Amino acid sequence: MKNFNRWGFFVSTTLLASFLLIQDANAARGGGMSGDMSLGIGISTVSSSQDDMNGAIDDANTTANATTKNLGSAWEFYANWGWRFSGTSYAILFRPSYFTQKAEGSGTGGSFDYSLSGYTVFPIFRLYPLENDFIKFYMQTGLGYGSLSGDITAASKTLAFKGSAFGAMGGIGVDFCFTASHCVSIEGNIRYMPIERNLSTGGNCTASGDIPGISQCGGTSEVETGGSDLRTTMSGVQGLLGYTMNF
Repeated sequence: MKNFNRWGFFVSTTLLASFLLIQDANAARGGGMSGDMSLGIGISTVSSSQDDMNGAIDDANTTANATTKNLGSAWEFYANWGWRFSGTSYAILFRPSYFTQKAEGSGTGGSFDYSLSGYTVFPIFRLYPLENDFIKFYMQTGLGYGSLSGDITAASKTLAFKGSAFGAMGGIGVDFCFTASHCVSIEGNIRYMPIERNLSTGGNCTASGDIPGISQCGGTSEVETGGSDLRTTMSGVQGLLGYTMNF
């Protein structure tokens, strides 16, 4: 939480200072809120390390002879709407995304499958410090919200759960524009969005030991592993490839 507070203070201060600069730039040019719109879509990988889920997988591999590999990097699919302020180096974006991560295997009694899926919504502030007709280099930061649902199948036992959190992101990127309207976007971002608490939403897991590595489940109780809350995350390093259309 302390790390998040530092992130939030830094991003909020940056956004406020940037907004004041935008106002000064627009005032100097005598302009209002006119600008250029863009739409984008793309795909990315996120190095989200699911330590608690992987711990449960390791327990199942040991106690039930399961063959499930640990959850690796997640896939994320996004779309965004952007607005570039005319005559300035500033833009704002609204970016929703879909997050998915899965590992499958088998063991004593049947399948041992683990999956996470969810979404994020991020308003993003972007600055273009260097650009020409072909290359547009940018830096960006934002505050957002994410919701993540999980499903575990361990032989005859199942568990569904869900958690959510606010987070922050920042990174750099570049648009390669082959025409004024069509660009390929490459980004590298760091996102901070840990989910410290997950609640059961379904399944037939009701007691400790029903699923290897899970010490509490069932009803609408908190899901726990080793007597502590099961934690998931959408944090990590994000590498993104996308397409942007400018209007």
